[in-house]
Amino acid sequence: MERINIGIFGRVNSGKSTLMNLLTQQETSIVDPTPGTTADIKTTVMEIHELGPVKIFDTAGIDETGILGEKKKQKTFNALKRSDIVLLVINNNNSDIVKDNFLTEKEVVSASAGRGKEIFVIYNKFKGGSGTKEKLQYVSGSDFPSLELDLSDRSNFTDLVDFLKANSKLQPAKTPLLPDMDKNKVVFLNIPIDDESPEGRFLRPQMMAEEYLVRRFVPTFAYRMDLGKARSIIADESAGEKKRFDDFISHLNRNGKLQLLVTDSQAMDIISKWTKNAPYMITTFSIMMINYISRGNLELFVNGVKAFKELKPGDKVMIAEGCNHDRKAEDIGTVQIPKKIEALFGKGAIQIDHYFGRVFAENDKLKEYKLVIHCGGCMLDQQAIASRMEDLIESGVSFTNYGVLLSYFQGEEALNKVIEPYGLKV
Repeated sequence: MERINIGIFGRVNSGKSTLMNLLTQQETSIVDPTPGTTADIKTTVMEIHELGPVKIFDTAGIDETGILGEKKKQKTFNALKRSDIVLLVINNNNSDIVKDNFLTEKEVVSASAGRGKEIFVIYNKFKGGSGTKEKLQYVSGSDFPSLELDLSDRSNFTDLVDFLKANSKLQPAKTPLLPDMDKNKVVFLNIPIDDESPEGRFLRPQMMAEEYLVRRFVPTFAYRMDLGKARSIIADESAGEKKRFDDFISHLNRNGKLQLLVTDSQAMDIISKWTKNAPYMITTFSIMMINYISRGNLELFVNGVKAFKELKPGDKVMIAEGCNHDRKAEDIGTVQIPKKIEALFGKGAIQIDHYFGRVFAENDKLKEYKLVIHCGGCMLDQQAIASRMEDLIESGVSFTNYGVLLSYFQGEEALNKVIEPYGLKV
C-alpha cells in the first residue's frame, strides 16, 4: 500500500516521541526526560481520514553530539528524505533555541525545502512553562503553518489531526502500474518460478500485475516457463519447451487477442528470441515496477544504459536491491549481472559493490560509482526510491534497472521492445 510519509524532527527533548504517541493514541514510542531516549527511527502506520494511509517516523534529536550523535543524525536525515510531511517540533521553553537563533531548526528547514517537503511547525507547550514568544517563522522569514499545544494532553488529538488535514496539500500518486489495456484482449504473464521464489505466493510484482489487470476487467493468463529446458543444450528439450510456449501463444493470439506479454527479466534471453516478430507488446515485471515505484520516471533508468556502455576498467558499479533474502544459485543481482559484466569487460575489470534492503550509500560514497544498477524496488515505497534517485542525481551518478539492463544484454532492439509500452525508445 502506498502511504503518505510523515516525519517528526527536532531537538533532544522537544517532544517528538510525545507527538508520535499523541498521533497514534497509544504508547508507540518510549517517552523519558533522559536525553537521547530515541536511539533509532521508530516507524508506525495508521489511517488519517482525508489524508489516507500514512507512515510516521519518530526520529532521534538532531542536536546530539559525539560520534553516536552524528550516526543518529545521519539516519534522521535519511528519514527526512523519505518524508512527504515534515513535522518540526519545538520546545516552547527551550531558551537555547533563541540563543542560537533556531540554528538546528533552520537545518531541518533547509534540507526539507530543498526536496519539496511540506513543513509544519509544532510548538510544544510544556506544563508550567512560560514559553518563548520568538518563533521560527519570524527569524527564518518563512510562513510555515504552525500549531501550539501541549503534546502530552491526549485530548489535543483532534486539534492536531485537524491541523494536518487543513494544511496538507498532498495528493496520492496516480502512476498507473501498466499502460491502458483493452478489456477484450489478453495479457500473458510469464512467471518462471525459480529456487528463490517462496512457496505459496507469487512475488509482489506478479501479484500486483494480476490484481491490477483483473480489477480493470482485463483477462490474464499466468504461465510458468521452464527456463532450464528452454536453455537446454539438448535440442529436444529446448524445442519441446518452445513448442509448449508457442502453442499457448498461438491459442491466446487467435484473432489478435493477445495484447501484452509481461515476463520475468531473467527470461529475456529466451523471450527476446522466441518473440522476435511478435505483433503484441512486451515488457518485464522489473521495468513495470521501477516505472511505477519511481512515479513514471522509467526514462531516467533507460538513460543509464549509456553509462553502462561507457564503463572502463577500474570503474566502480553498485548493484542495489531493496529486499533481504538468502541468495541461491542464479540470483540476478549477485550472480547473473556480475557474470555478464565480467564477460563483457573482463574478470576484475569492473569493481562491483552490493547494497541490500533499506541500506543505501551516502552521497559522499555514491560519488565513487560510475553506475548504480537497481532492482525493481518492489519492497521499497515510492518515497524511498525518490530519495535514492535524488541522491544519485545530486551526486552526478547514472543509474539503471535490472529489467532495463537484462533486456539491453539481448540487444537494443530487445530493449526498445520492452520500453515501447511506456512510449520510450533508445
